[in-house]
Amino acid sequence: MDEIKRTIDKNWSFLLRQRSKNYLARSKLDQNIAIINGNLSASFVGNRQLANHNTADIRFNLNKIAEHDLIKTEFEEENIELVFLRHQQKLNKRLVENSEQLVRAAEQLQLAHKRVMKTNEDIIKFNSDMIESTSEVIKTGELPKAMQLNGENIKIELNKIEETTSATDKKVENLLTRIDEIAKENERLSKELDVKRKKITENRELISSLRADLSLWTD
Repeated sequence: MDEIKRTIDKNWSFLLRQRSKNYLARSKLDQNIAIINGNLSASFVGNRQLANHNTADIRFNLNKIAEHDLIKTEFEEENIELVFLRHQQKLNKRLVENSEQLVRAAEQLQLAHKRVMKTNEDIIKFNSDMIESTSEVIKTGELPKAMQLNGENIKIELNKIEETTSATDKKVENLLTRIDEIAKENERLSKELDVKRKKITENRELISSLRADLSLWTD
């Protein structure tokens, strides 16, 4: 009897510690998903639009200069347009590919949400069953049949719990390691994002200066 009680206490200790680690992992993961979404939005909505604006002004400047100052061949403007068309075609292709990745990520998040909902349903069902069992105990004065295992069978079930807990613990540790790696990569990408924004802004200044002085080449 005492051995079984000690084993039950030990299992509770392991499971509660594991639950805490699980919630820590989930908290850190949610935090990093938010950072990823923030970086993604800043790269696409912010940096991408600024860079595209630069491209449009470079095209304008180059065409204006070509109209006046190039040694004329047959297809100056057409060749310039071809370069920018190829560039835009590549961007469109990349955008679709990136959106496809995001669709897959969204689908995976939906699957994760469905699993959370299913787990919530399991908790609700368990609680309902326990309420019913409690009512049965009050009425009959004894535990339901499923709760009348002998000592040997209780030990077997406790061993199963220990084995599953051990296997799950390894998964939790692996998750925490992977989440830490994601956090480090997020930090690196955030710094890279700032560097690229600075470069785009510097290019903006050069392009604007050139456009302002276009009359030197075109008049």
